[in-house]
Order: sequence, then C-alpha cells, then structure tokens
Amino acid sequence: MCLHAIISAQILVLHRTAIGGFTTPELQPHSIPLDQIAAAVSGGQLAVLSALRQLASEEEVPVYLVGGAVRDYVLGIPTRDLDFVVVGNATIVATELANNLSGTVTVHQRFGTATVEIDGDRVDIVTARKEAYASPGSLPKVSFSDLNDDLARRDFSINAMALPLSGESPNVIDPHGGLHDLANGSIAILHSDSFTDDPTRMLRAVRYEQRLGFQIFETTMAELKKSINEGRVPAVSGDRWRQEFQKIFDEDRGSEMFSRAIEIGTLPAIHPALSNDAGLAPLIGETGLSPCDYLAALVRDLSPDDGDAVSQRLNLPIDWARMVRDTIALKEITPTIFETASKISAICRLLDGLDPESIAASARFSQDAQLATKLRRYLDEWRLVRTALTGDDLMGMGLTPGVKIGEVLQELHSAKLDGLISSETEERAMVNQIISRGS
Repeated sequence: MCLHAIISAQILVLHRTAIGGFTTPELQPHSIPLDQIAAAVSGGQLAVLSALRQLASEEEVPVYLVGGAVRDYVLGIPTRDLDFVVVGNATIVATELANNLSGTVTVHQRFGTATVEIDGDRVDIVTARKEAYASPGSLPKVSFSDLNDDLARRDFSINAMALPLSGESPNVIDPHGGLHDLANGSIAILHSDSFTDDPTRMLRAVRYEQRLGFQIFETTMAELKKSINEGRVPAVSGDRWRQEFQKIFDEDRGSEMFSRAIEIGTLPAIHPALSNDAGLAPLIGETGLSPCDYLAALVRDLSPDDGDAVSQRLNLPIDWARMVRDTIALKEITPTIFETASKISAICRLLDGLDPESIAASARFSQDAQLATKLRRYLDEWRLVRTALTGDDLMGMGLTPGVKIGEVLQELHSAKLDGLISSETEERAMVNQIISRGS
C-alpha cells in the first residue's frame, strides 16, 4: 500500500489538540496485514518473522516489529532490515529461535540485544528498554522496561512506531506521531534534548531526510543547531562519528547527505576542516561510489596537516588514513603532472607509491578530462609496464652486482614507458650502450 492511499484512507486528521504551543494530531488507527509484511521479505528474514508471529500468537509473548521496517512498509518502499522488540528477555527468545532454525546468534547481555543470522540474513531482536544519558554525547545507561519506554528512546518519530505480531492485521502503535510525520515528509525528534543526548542523530537526521526526500522539521533543525552551538558534537568519539560516516557511504545519495551535513554545520562541528563541499559536487547523482570516493571528495582540498587531523578525529583505519593522505598529496603534485605531459615515465615516478584507490577516486571526480585520462591510464596501463630483462640478465651481460643494476633497470623501464624501446632485443641493445658509455 502506498503512502498516498494511507493518507487518503486513514491518516486524515480531523481533530488537533494544542499542547505547549504545538499542535498534535489525533490520528485514527492504521492497521497493517502481517501477511503483506511477510510477502515483502524472504529467506532468513521470513523464517524469523514467521517464528516470532507464532510465538506472539500462540504463546502470547509480546513481540513487535519496530522502527524502519514499519516506516518503510507505510511508505511503500523495500525494507532494509527487520528489527524486533520483545517485552521480556530477548536474548533467550533469540537463542531458542536460532537453535530451532539452524541459525547462529550473537548476544550482547549488557544491552539485552541479540542478532540472529539465518541463511546469510541478519535480524536484530532486542529487549524493550529505556535509556538514560549521564552526560551529553555519552553512551546511555540501559534498563529493561516496556514498549512505551522503548519507543520513547528512539531518534525520530518516523522510527518510533511498532507493529504487534499477534493477530492478522494489527494496528500500528504510534505514540509520537510518526504516521503524521510520514504523511508530511518530516524528520522530527521526540524531545528537545535528543541531539544533546546523542549528537550522532544529527547525521542520521540528514541521512533519512535525503534518502526519503523529506525535510528536517523546523523545530528539530533549531534544536540541532542549538546543540552544535552549545558544543555538544566534540563530546562524541571519533569511532562513533566514523560509524555514522560508514552508514552514509552505503547510501545511494551519500554525496547529498554529506553536502547537507556541511550546510547545516554538523561536519564542521566534527572537525572545522570539513566545511567545504566543492569536492562532492562532481559526485552528485553518481552511483556505485566507494568509501574512498567519498573520503577523497571530502578531503581533496585540505592541507596535509588538516588531512592528518581529520583522520585522527575520525580514528580512520590505516588504509583509509593513507588514502586521505595520498589524495591530498596527489592534488599537490597535479601541476607537475601537467608540466611533464610528454614524459610518461616522469608521471609514473610521481604516482608510484600513492594509494591506487586515491588515484582512482581523484580520476572519478576530476573536472579536468586530461588529468582524469592520465590517472586512469596510469592505473590501467602504465603502472603495469615491466621490462623483459631482470637483474640476473644484466649481470649475465657483464654488469657488476650492486647499485648500478637498479639504476640500469630504472633507465630501461623509463625508456619503455616513453616508447623508446619495446622489445627484449632493444632492451639488450640499450644495456650494451650503457655498458659502453660506462667504460
């Protein structure tokens, strides 16, 4: 069922109640046939859903489908994940379920959560809980509770809905107006301290806004900027921010998400150097982008010192940090590449040792066709060129072992790149000339 049909059939607001200066819609019940949910999934997800429906209906265990799956079904778009809440002990339920379905389970006792994997599909099953934040940006203290508290701890109203797994067509449980915000295309937090409690929600707000084509609600945006101005962002560790970056890397509209995060001030608050979205512009509308593409676009205009600082702030893994460093280095040597246009060997000497992914990313977003062509030719052709002769061959021709062998091999390699020689016979002739020259 599409969102338009839902709006016309069941989400029309007939009464509004003024609360604290805001108007809260009194929504009519909206039911969802569970068989339609089941028809939209398959494999391990379907197996888990079916087992939990049976548990809820036959044994009256309070189990709910929550969050994104409910949201996506209402919007009529494919759901990415199935998340379930159990009022009780979710880890026991998940363990028994995994055993019965010949799957595996990963349990996190501290949070009362478990991940079940069946046939390559992963499903999260969590214990209903409430959260308290000892300080802004800290990880929450968790205590087990009921469904109302579990929905109240969530980030946005559109993710704070639940669907009971008992019955055939249960009503959506929507205590925070998520259906209304879906109808209006709004991203809205549940309470004014939401971004203070967890500033990573700032990037999540942008992610949902751009993915769904929604808009961050006016009062939500005001609270977001207030939390930035109050200096809440630095309280969050680099690891947690990097994890939010990684989620954006997996999105189809990642470039738009990062640009929006720069526009509203979230990325500059994470690190001041992340304040220019010019590098992202060539990636807008592109698909199949890699994390390296995004990182290169974000850092390409930074100084080496700022690039290192960003890598440290996000605690980037070694390979990503190297890619950041080499992207910046490549930008700095670009003028030299143009100066040595007639010498392929000189270009290769500049690029050799740089991370290939940083070169590929720079070629992708370069607005200079000539530069992009050279970078791609380096990756596809030039760096693969090898001489036919080896060091042993050179010694067999009379060269003394030592530094001279490497120098001659380098000279041969450069000559082959530049088209001066092309066969082993020509390589041998050149070596003989070098030997004669040396004598």
